[in-house]
Amino acid sequence: MAPMPHSALIRWLSGCYYGLKLFPFRKERRERLIDGRQKGFVGIQIDGLAFPHLQQALDRGYLPHLERYLRRGHKLIEYRAGLPSTTPAAQSTFFYGSDHTIPAFRWFEKETGQVISCNDLDQVQFFREKLFAGERGLLAGGASYSNILDGDAERSIFTVSSPHPQTLFDRSGGSRIILLLLVNPIRTCRMFFASFVEYWANRKDEWHHRRKKGWQTQEGLFPFIRIFCNVILREMQTFGVIAEVYAGTPRIYTTYSGYDEIAHHFGPSSWPALKNLQYIDRRIGEIIRAIDHVPGADYLLVILSDHGQTPGYPFQNRFGVTIGDAVSAFLHDNQKATVLSGSLDATMAQFSYLRNELEARQKSWRHRLYRHTKDYLQKKIHSLVAETLKFDPQGGVVITYSSSLAHLYITGSTVPLNWKEVELAQPLLLRFLQKHKGIGFVLARGEKADELMIFHRGGKICVTGNPCFAQPELAFLRPYGAPYVLLEELHKYGLGPRCGDLVLFGALDEEGIACFDDQVGGHGSVGGEQSRPFIILPLGHPVLDREQLSGYEFIYRDIFRAQVGEDRTENTGPTVLDAARSLNRKLFDSDFILHD
Repeated sequence: MAPMPHSALIRWLSGCYYGLKLFPFRKERRERLIDGRQKGFVGIQIDGLAFPHLQQALDRGYLPHLERYLRRGHKLIEYRAGLPSTTPAAQSTFFYGSDHTIPAFRWFEKETGQVISCNDLDQVQFFREKLFAGERGLLAGGASYSNILDGDAERSIFTVSSPHPQTLFDRSGGSRIILLLLVNPIRTCRMFFASFVEYWANRKDEWHHRRKKGWQTQEGLFPFIRIFCNVILREMQTFGVIAEVYAGTPRIYTTYSGYDEIAHHFGPSSWPALKNLQYIDRRIGEIIRAIDHVPGADYLLVILSDHGQTPGYPFQNRFGVTIGDAVSAFLHDNQKATVLSGSLDATMAQFSYLRNELEARQKSWRHRLYRHTKDYLQKKIHSLVAETLKFDPQGGVVITYSSSLAHLYITGSTVPLNWKEVELAQPLLLRFLQKHKGIGFVLARGEKADELMIFHRGGKICVTGNPCFAQPELAFLRPYGAPYVLLEELHKYGLGPRCGDLVLFGALDEEGIACFDDQVGGHGSVGGEQSRPFIILPLGHPVLDREQLSGYEFIYRDIFRAQVGEDRTENTGPTVLDAARSLNRKLFDSDFILHD
């Protein structure tokens, strides 16, 4: 008998290993393999990791699996992030082909009086149903693990939004995750042990960070967030993705968020943040091995980030107050709001609309228990969370903060205001903001539909579709990048319907970028490493031939869609081929031999 080739032996051993490890998903795999392997992709997003910081981690030897993967015939390149450089806008484009004018991680809907925050399950579910109604997402028929948006995935696990309302148990994976934990006791024990290690590692990192006497952030809930993202979630999402690869799920996307959380707290190039990439690298190595040896589909593996982070400082630490308190104090000390702005009484009355609408359609005892538990926990932890939102009923403003970006809305009007109307409503407010040292520049709508006003400490400029300025007029933009590239981005972004009446960009100087949140690493706006994410693709991929890559649309169109093709939305009913496949499945289910 001739000896088995080395590659065939490895494949056979791998098949046995994963077949035993993932036995509960064998039937799903067999059903998908009936018609042969279909084309698919696995998208792995490392949230908040900039190209320069990834290169730094590679140079230090923190990423051995990624380094080997690159040597095998893959290329690491950078591209320019879209604006806003934040996960909800990026994933909206990755999954649906457009950012749907999502202005930030948090914003205020003037028309309905609702505040939307992308870490609140109810609020994300509400705007998901509003913005993506009738659209078919990229992940239709696939799986979403640990993302903000679901992309119409068939399975949405640890994902903030979902194709339809779910309980917390359903959204966190439910019985599927419990099954994964039961059949993998070693991984489960490792996860719980690593939770204690991570807690003490955080204590050590906090002590070391304080000794450096740099910018400090409040600890608050960070140790628990770190444990959840860097241990529990990381282990569960990794094994979930491996199970999907084994089962042949054609479209899989997952986000590792641990680096982003640590980078916000300690800095994007800090030792704790870069060191954490070691553990993400190990989990990615597991997924690569599964794709190499037991794929249930013809996968394209895409490893990327949605944005980077620019080193910075908490606005409150440097200037003594939050941006919300600074604006509120100015309004109270220098003037009274005019009739146009009004108070927030009517607006506050509208905030209950979202809760009432959600409660009206979810009447099961599980939903009610989830709602009461969520409300109770939110009240208990409110004092531990840094301010990200400012209501000023007397001043007539709402300000939402998203790292180095803030949106200021004048209340009393359900439509966006131009800069003249803002001046009428709140005299001197624009002058106060453009002169503040913590604010780089301010966007406001012009009097004409296509005009964008940019206010900065040296004056103001009016930007239209074909800008033309003398070099000194654009000097204020040079710390943030190439001025004319920025003008094009800012013009498109600042006129968006969900942007604030004033949009504030954190100042960028030798101290770093001003973060309106309690953070020392910022993103969401422009300037520095936050605009420099990365992507890893196989050598020979057509995208690699392009000189300049910017925005998120090319990732949706030229990478993911190019791999799986356009989806059919029409329903033509069952065909003869469908009937034949159904019969084939019945025969196949009676076969006890694993077919690859």
